Amino acid sequence: MKRTITIILALCAICITGFSQNKKYKPLTSWPFVYEDFQPGRITTYQGAAIDYDQLNISLINGKPLFIKDGKIMEPDSKTIALLVIGEDSYISANGVLLKVLKNTLKSAVVQMEIVDAEAMNKANIGYGKSSLASTQNVSASALSFEFEVVNAGVIDGFNNKGLDTMKQDKESGETLVTKRSIGIYYKGMFVPATRYDVLNIFGIDKDAVKDFIKAEKIKFNKVDDLAKLVDFLYGE
Repeated sequence: MKRTITIILALCAICITGFSQNKKYKPLTSWPFVYEDFQPGRITTYQGAAIDYDQLNISLINGKPLFIKDGKIMEPDSKTIALLVIGEDSYISANGVLLKVLKNTLKSAVVQMEIVDAEAMNKANIGYGKSSLASTQNVSASALSFEFEVVNAGVIDGFNNKGLDTMKQDKESGETLVTKRSIGIYYKGMFVPATRYDVLNIFGIDKDAVKDFIKAEKIKFNKVDDLAKLVDFLYGE
């Protein structure tokens, strides 16, 4: 595991040029992606292979990467991904879900998960005349079920292998997609939400030592720099 973390940290120092995210962009139910357009990017696997793509994006339904092949939207095996880079943004994978790197640390990273907010969508009754949302098994959030039928383990029937041109034609027909951003730390391949409760319930840690560190360092769980100190302590304790 230490070797894996070292590989990830080294890769996170790599950056390729590309498009910047439009700050005014808002994802739609008909276009549920992190980026307004599919953009050039690079995927590096745990085996060290670096694969450049002309068109990459990330699904907000299940946090998985997407690429274009022969005009169709395809999904690679996200569990083999050590690093994904689009423009100035870097992502690492936890159980196949991509997490945006907010800050690299000496031993790990502070990250952000962004995925559809099913509860908010249900309350707002957003969708194509339907607001039913199906929960996924792998992520602590739910996935849209009105346009893209979600089946077991977050696989999207009718979305993977869907034509990009068709989606672009229908792009403006959707409603605003409500998403939820959660900040956390990357610890031994897992996303740990930035709360005292979640950190202290990490399996195998010395809870008393971690409590003492949090108190001594006056760790604030909404501060990225404090979380960076905390995750490095967890790897060293």
